[in-house]
Amino acid sequence: MAGRNRELQTQLMSLYDIGLGDKAQDKLFTQYTINTVYASYPAAQHRVRQYTHLLKLLQREVDEWAMKVEKASHIMPDYKPVWLLQTL
Repeated sequence: MAGRNRELQTQLMSLYDIGLGDKAQDKLFTQYTINTVYASYPAAQHRVRQYTHLLKLLQREVDEWAMKVEKASHIMPDYKPVWLLQTL
């Protein structure tokens, strides 16, 4: 596992032209990586809140349509909509 982590770090550092022998650049790279993780976490939390809100809105719409279908089925109980017959 440690070998794989070091390999990933080496690959990332090579993308930014950071040499492995330079301890100052290793430390700077590590600091930037940690800063990125800390900055990304609140953004991810915000996206989760947005998606949760969207799911609530969509579920509300599904529930409203289910009520409409239920009401419509009581108006003409023997009637089967064309789209329902095609999907069976």
